Amino acid sequence: MNKFLVIITVILFLLSSCLVTKKKYDILNSKDKKTIDSLEYALDKTVYDYKNAKLNNDALLKRNKSLIDSLKIETNKLSSDTSNLSNSLSDALKEYEKKQKKLREAEERLNKKSELIDKLTKEQELKSEQIDSLRNSLEEKQKRLVLLENMINKNKAEVNKLKNIINDALESFDNSELNVYLKDGKVYVAMEEKLLFKTGSSAIDKRGKEAIIKLGKILEKNTDTEILIEGHTDNTGPDKYNWKLSTERALSVVDILTKHTKIKPERITASGRGMHKPVASNKTDAGKQKNRRIEIILVPKLDSLYKIMNEK
Repeated sequence: MNKFLVIITVILFLLSSCLVTKKKYDILNSKDKKTIDSLEYALDKTVYDYKNAKLNNDALLKRNKSLIDSLKIETNKLSSDTSNLSNSLSDALKEYEKKQKKLREAEERLNKKSELIDKLTKEQELKSEQIDSLRNSLEEKQKRLVLLENMINKNKAEVNKLKNIINDALESFDNSELNVYLKDGKVYVAMEEKLLFKTGSSAIDKRGKEAIIKLGKILEKNTDTEILIEGHTDNTGPDKYNWKLSTERALSVVDILTKHTKIKPERITASGRGMHKPVASNKTDAGKQKNRRIEIILVPKLDSLYKIMNEK
């Protein structure tokens, strides 16, 4: 392109030179030759520079192409790594979500366990309070039990002492006439018919009256006992008759006790048992004799014991 411009310039110059003198022409020709030489040199240098520039550009393009190829490879690798990282990140996120879910579930379980622990703790505290209450109640009951045992032992001792006193007071009477014994924590004074009554009668004989008064004098001083008087018969005769006879005999004993001692009537209970509580067989005369009797039963007052037992 530069060479073409140079030629046009020369042509234009030549055309213009045709219009000048030979001297001028020679001068101009000399100048033009220098100019042409200069232009050719410039053209050759331009071509040389162009070729060098082209070579440099080709080398640069080659290096750039190599660099681009290298960058493409690196880009592909980075793209692959990015894809792998993206997949890894996605897997990691999924795993993280799973772990987060497990963590939330674990927290829920922990909260439930904490609630359960709180509930169990409250129940334990309540049970501890109940145990303390039961322990206190047990201690209180143990104290009452000890007190009851002491009172029972004291009562047993007093009952046994009363039995011995009565035995001593009635020692003049034969064992075949009366018997003093302990049964179920009570003192029984069993007086047979021959000591007290004639057969079929409710009137008390002199010797029997003496025994009842002696017993009554002892009971005057033992005010902590209730007195039960029971009349008993054998099975001879009608049942109705035996009920009546046993009751009348019991009332006869009451009459003597209330008239000849200071025993308060409210301490005494009388009843007729007829033939329905035998102590021996009614098939023999000896057995029937034992069954015809008066039983004076001395019952210790257990009001204090009942009070302690019924305390809550």
